Amino acid sequence: MTCFLTALITQNTPETVICIDGETCFRRDQVAGDIRRLGQYIGQSGAKNIALHCRSARLFLTGLAAIWQTGCHAVLPASDRAGYLGEIAHQFDLFLDDAKLEEILASIAPVPTGNNATLPAAENCQATFYTSGSTGAPKAIAKTLAQLEAEMAMQTPLWQTDLTRNARILGLVSHQHIYGLLFRVIWPVMTGRVFVATQARFWEDIMVDLKEGDIIIASPAHLQRLHPDLAQAQRPARIFCSGGPLDQPSAAHSHAAFGVWPTEILGSTETGGIAWRQQTTTDAPWTPLPDVKAAINDAGCLMVAAPHIDGANWHHTEDRVIFDPAPESRRFRLRGRADRVVKIEGKRISLSRVETHLKGHDWVDDAVALLPDEADRRLAAIVVLTPQGKAQLASAGAFRTGRVLRNHIAHHEDDAALPHRWRFVNTLPTDSQGKKPLHLLRTLFDKTVPETATTQMPHITAPAESSPAQFPTIIARSIKKDQARIDMRLEPGLLYFQGHFDGSPVLPGVVQLHWAVHYAGIAFNIVITPHTITQLKYRNVITPQDQIHLLLECNRIRGQIKFSYAGTDTHYSSGIITFSKAD
Repeated sequence: MTCFLTALITQNTPETVICIDGETCFRRDQVAGDIRRLGQYIGQSGAKNIALHCRSARLFLTGLAAIWQTGCHAVLPASDRAGYLGEIAHQFDLFLDDAKLEEILASIAPVPTGNNATLPAAENCQATFYTSGSTGAPKAIAKTLAQLEAEMAMQTPLWQTDLTRNARILGLVSHQHIYGLLFRVIWPVMTGRVFVATQARFWEDIMVDLKEGDIIIASPAHLQRLHPDLAQAQRPARIFCSGGPLDQPSAAHSHAAFGVWPTEILGSTETGGIAWRQQTTTDAPWTPLPDVKAAINDAGCLMVAAPHIDGANWHHTEDRVIFDPAPESRRFRLRGRADRVVKIEGKRISLSRVETHLKGHDWVDDAVALLPDEADRRLAAIVVLTPQGKAQLASAGAFRTGRVLRNHIAHHEDDAALPHRWRFVNTLPTDSQGKKPLHLLRTLFDKTVPETATTQMPHITAPAESSPAQFPTIIARSIKKDQARIDMRLEPGLLYFQGHFDGSPVLPGVVQLHWAVHYAGIAFNIVITPHTITQLKYRNVITPQDQIHLLLECNRIRGQIKFSYAGTDTHYSSGIITFSKAD
């Protein structure tokens, strides 16, 4: 492996391809030339603390290397939302994004080349990441290039056999966060592998470009909604997954689709990577990475020490753990968090921060943010309204009131931090000691309690307790912007299996359409009135005890919902529902 800046700037192999951006391959001499030109601009600007937020990993790489090469400090915001940047504006004196970098590079003439550039020591190259602290404010985490290089040098021997000469690095995650930065930028440069600069948004983007032996950098959110055609795609050598918990069924589905088990990396912005596993069985244990010491502290939480964290000093996490009883075993299992930070769509979300934003609105007197249950990773909010807020609720209704509050939070936060489910109450539930335990708050989201947000279909009537179930058992669901995946199990006692057909029950096609409309309305916070159904295909029948998943994609501009029902290796049905949005 080669040091990061050495591999970019001084190594004497100018024609080596560093990355692919769009249709263009960028050689080492081109990237090094851009770094020199940008460095000239930074030097003349007088800026010392430079914020960098880019969509293109190539431009991000150029900016980061130029910042370090000129002796400046890199500030890496987690978001480019105006409200978010305003909160940390005092931390930087220059902001660079894709447009600004393109403008700078187009305006400066090429700087003479040379391999005798003096490189700064890796321990002097600093970057500040921002993550959600338990207090709600963006928490600054400082790292050095030396720490980032040490971590990847430690991990690489584990994955070396898959890092073939022609392996390329493809990413579904952002390089603005430490996991994406390490695996999509730092690692390929240090190991001399080509990386694809454009972050793939969907599996369709991966499938058209995937080659045998490539390495995919993904998150649980992506592996929980696999595209049904991935089984026909080229096989990657390895799939990395980090950013939150991956359920075992999704790991198994990934193995069925790709032929490899996802390699999960456990870590955080504070620690970097600390352990890894492959979930070939349910609740598979985590194995500490090489050079990582792991133990349990007095609070029952994991503590770790490693050269890339803080040397011999122990770092105490908020992850509750149990270790394998065997004395020689270093493996452990996670048992939840001790703080109020949750992982949604691979992003660390501070519930306290969401509450702070809500309480900052004129309509809100008090609020609690939470996950309603462990199977549903959609954020929810319980809100006590001010007199002004109550007047708004009475005139506009719960759905529109919730949308206004969502838009208020969206000024500061990414989509993962926006509540999907709302409860408007006169007082927050408390126990006899005046505390608000999670189990008590979650009772407001029991299935027997009607949704306050108008997300249910208007003609659906809840069945009596003794009536046969009208909906499947939901095992897991994931939602990201305008895409959703609902994993479900069909019980034999389901209403629609009765009499259809005797002796060989199957799920009627009209029910499949009804469920697609129902769950799309909930997932995308819209009330749907179906207008037309097109491209409707029924490939296989759905029978009792089938465990299937429903994939939904919402095109709000066209007013369309794409849906498909599939299993591990079976496609059941698909189609497009065109709808008119109900006010």
